[in-house]
Amino acid sequence: MSYEKAFKNLGMEPKVYFKKFALPIILFGFLFSILLLALLPTIFVGSARYIPYLLPVVCIVFAFSYPLSILAAKASRIDNNMHYYITQMGSIATAETPRIDIVRIVSENEDYQELAEETRKIYNLVTVWHLSLADACRFISKRTPSIIFEDFLDRFAHALQSGEDVKTFLFAEQNVVMNEYEAMYNGALYVVEIIKELFVSLVMSLIFMASFAVIMPVITGMNAELLMGVVVVIFLVTDVVMVMFTKSKIPKDPAWSQSTNMTENKLTLYRSIPVSIAGCIVVLIAVVLYGKIETSIAVAMVLTPLVYTGHVSRKIEKSIRRKDENFPAFIRSLGSSAGARGGVIDDALKALRAHDFGPLTTDVNNLYKMLVTRINKFSSWEYFASNTGSNLIQRFSGMFVQATNLGGQPEVIGDIIATNFHKIVTLRKKRSQSAGSLVGVLYGLTGGIGFTMYISLGVVGLMQDMFSSVEMPAGMSMGMVLYTNVGNINTLSNMVMAIMVGHSLMSAILIRIVDGGHMLSATIDFVIMVWISGASAVVTMAAVSSLLGIA
Repeated sequence: MSYEKAFKNLGMEPKVYFKKFALPIILFGFLFSILLLALLPTIFVGSARYIPYLLPVVCIVFAFSYPLSILAAKASRIDNNMHYYITQMGSIATAETPRIDIVRIVSENEDYQELAEETRKIYNLVTVWHLSLADACRFISKRTPSIIFEDFLDRFAHALQSGEDVKTFLFAEQNVVMNEYEAMYNGALYVVEIIKELFVSLVMSLIFMASFAVIMPVITGMNAELLMGVVVVIFLVTDVVMVMFTKSKIPKDPAWSQSTNMTENKLTLYRSIPVSIAGCIVVLIAVVLYGKIETSIAVAMVLTPLVYTGHVSRKIEKSIRRKDENFPAFIRSLGSSAGARGGVIDDALKALRAHDFGPLTTDVNNLYKMLVTRINKFSSWEYFASNTGSNLIQRFSGMFVQATNLGGQPEVIGDIIATNFHKIVTLRKKRSQSAGSLVGVLYGLTGGIGFTMYISLGVVGLMQDMFSSVEMPAGMSMGMVLYTNVGNINTLSNMVMAIMVGHSLMSAILIRIVDGGHMLSATIDFVIMVWISGASAVVTMAAVSSLLGIA
């Protein structure tokens, strides 16, 4: 990443950026720091005295890093769409579509976001500014933030200037771009493994900090509730930062369709939400009325009905992934059959109805019914994709119907789409395996957090009970040895439970980000980890009492 590209993408000169953006932020950092020191001099003492001086440094770092961060985010969004982009270009090329029309068609696809915008710039340079297509590609390649797209445009420009057939070039590029995308995807999965180790290390450090926050007041007499409150904030902020960092590194490849059409699956999922909430309310009322359940177990019981929504989400998601696995065979067979019948999709679909495509069979039959009733072809395929619930099927089926409608060769189009589709499904399986290993780590980590923090809490509570009744000699106080009145143990226990619940929620979201599934599926992992936390609280406190011989 270079500042030259960053400022070109921001659309402003470095001097303008410094005057209108960087300088005000830096001045704000210095002025705010001076105001803090002038108005609140008594607050920033000891180690806290460095905080006002850090504010200008943070503002300076932000001002200089902002253009690069914007550029990196844009590059990531372009890379996440390159596999769709090259597949669509290759499919359209089978119809012997003119070069500039291929560029125009892909530039009109708003699903590509920044990639469509970059392609639109190439089209405008050719049609408005009358550059050659090769020169326009080279011009944009020097300015695009994506390395994958930059290399593709350079190769495309060279092929155009050397007179290579565009269709031949785009067919060859299918493997090149997909291999680059696969390398990028695998690199992101490797980052997940690093994040996993980093997350474990951070949480272990926070566990020790929380244990000290519980035990140190017994020795120093500090306010345990205040210290634990600081730990709660640090713990949850660390979890949120890790979730956001992971989200920025993982390819955006959602399993669920992004269509706005309201399908049966979506209705079923949305209807499960009020059922789960009602279940939580009923259990809450029962727990409050009974009133003899440990707080940690009570919290777990109240949240348990959320599992229903998670179960419904995962059931639908499993069906979507099975449909994804069957789609390459279907689209390849459809292309081959349509090619043998002169490109007639309806007749090819009629012949394919006799074949079993697993969970996709019902959707294929419904697609045939819509097409033979002369419903709009594009709308029929759109409803087919929406009803499957799959984002991949939605994107690739749209390419198939568009390319065949332009007069492309169905058998070639079907083969291109099926091959690229299968590669993405394979990458998703690796991603799912990575998420599966993360689940085991986070479950174990949750149990470890609960055990360590509750055993510290149990020891402090028992020490308070034991030493509060000890009579000290005249002239001495218990504070000379230990401080027994460090805070309410029930309050500290509730604060520890807040850490556990917050950590469980962030961990469940982290699993879904890595997995690429629906966020509502996270409720199952969330509830399981809350139960682990509750069970560890009860077992640990009972074990501490038993080991120290206190009933």
